[in-house]
Amino acid sequence: MAIPEGAPHLDPHLTVSSSLVSWGSGLAYSRLLKFDSEPDSTTIICDICESWTQTTPLSFEFKLRDDVFWQPLRPLNGRKLTAQDVEFSLNRQREVGSPNAALLSNISEITTSSDSDLTIRLISPDAEALEKLADAHSRIIPREVIDQEGDLRRGPTIGSGPWMTIQENPEYTELIANPDYYAPELPYLDGVSFQVMPNTATRVTALRTKIIDVVQANDDLIVAAIDAFEDIERITTSSSSAGVEVALNTNRAPFDSPAFREVTWNLMNPSAWFESSAIHANVQSAGLPGSPGDRSSFEGLFNDHENANSILATGGFTSSDNLVIRVGEYGPDYIDTANHLAGAFADVGIRADVDRVSTRVFADDVWIGGNFDISVGAPAPIHSISGYLLNVHHSQGSWNTTGISDAELDRLIEIQAMEYNPGKRNEILKDLQERIIEAKYRLLIATRNTHWAYWNTVEGWDPYITRGDTDFLTRVWKRSG
Repeated sequence: MAIPEGAPHLDPHLTVSSSLVSWGSGLAYSRLLKFDSEPDSTTIICDICESWTQTTPLSFEFKLRDDVFWQPLRPLNGRKLTAQDVEFSLNRQREVGSPNAALLSNISEITTSSDSDLTIRLISPDAEALEKLADAHSRIIPREVIDQEGDLRRGPTIGSGPWMTIQENPEYTELIANPDYYAPELPYLDGVSFQVMPNTATRVTALRTKIIDVVQANDDLIVAAIDAFEDIERITTSSSSAGVEVALNTNRAPFDSPAFREVTWNLMNPSAWFESSAIHANVQSAGLPGSPGDRSSFEGLFNDHENANSILATGGFTSSDNLVIRVGEYGPDYIDTANHLAGAFADVGIRADVDRVSTRVFADDVWIGGNFDISVGAPAPIHSISGYLLNVHHSQGSWNTTGISDAELDRLIEIQAMEYNPGKRNEILKDLQERIIEAKYRLLIATRNTHWAYWNTVEGWDPYITRGDTDFLTRVWKRSG
């Protein structure tokens, strides 16, 4: 398999890199929980646990499997994995300063009563507590290696998962099936290797010459490869937490006026701006997984220049109002969106200048600094519903740079974060969605698609990934031919 970039190092707790935990040697480590590997499933199931019970709103008790062993490499030598290993590993991950500490920041303590019994207590009720434990970054790592090496940045990678690492460097990782894995039928493959190839055309060339079985690439290059080789298959997945987001700064005129924010939405025309755009009408207006969607909520809000002109005529907005659209250099779709929006403003007599900035400046000045009238870029890198709502939409959120402040919105955000009943939580999220849409200050107007190409000898390639979980790889297999 060819991947566009490698991991910065080999310690899963000290990097947010998906290259390590989703497409690299981090797959050798187990988790307490994982997501069902059915396509696009968000169902949480046990990995190394046998069962779990929520005993109070703040307590979860886990019973570990008795057939999980560390791989037979020194200094672990194949010993049994214990609850104390899980306790050590999760406590290490949630240490202050750890890049992935936020996932477990609501845990107050982790205790063990035996080698197979573990209790996790929370600071406050958390509807996403189990999702965070199933996140691809929440790996169970060996204490002996930490004691010996200090950290795992340089390895060695010794896990208890379905894969064993036999070669790992910044450009190439090779894994083989773990013969001592608790599910002896998994993985189906004997091994999988990841070759780093930053250039997209090079990856597709490697596919066409059969050096590589699977690649992620641009759609046009994949189409050309399929035209040349009828045995190449393709699949496209859509990420509901990534794409082109437009945000309006309600701290600045004229976007402090709800009427002018409505004008801006009326001027947007996503279906014409993107060949395959998708309006994800869900609670965060940023399309994060698991949120309830309702496209009807957006009907009639876009491409309505007549209503925009009517509002402008009666609202006291004049052609002297100059706007700046700050757009991050995330790719041509983002730049095109900013230019389309500037053109739409020009059509109604308002000048809007496009200010292109690097992704680093966008992160510092827009995501964190709030220095924008209108921003066009990627959504903030927060990959859970509650995390996004509390940080981006709550009035006290550290990433709330649109300046939105709504006591009722805050209340709904706080109660959904503590609601364990999925049905009740979805109803709260729908109410949240309506309130966010009514305020018209932030919207993901197009999702980012990921295009895969692979030879038809590869079976079971279903890369529908939740929170970086690529456990589906254990059920991929390859026919001879």
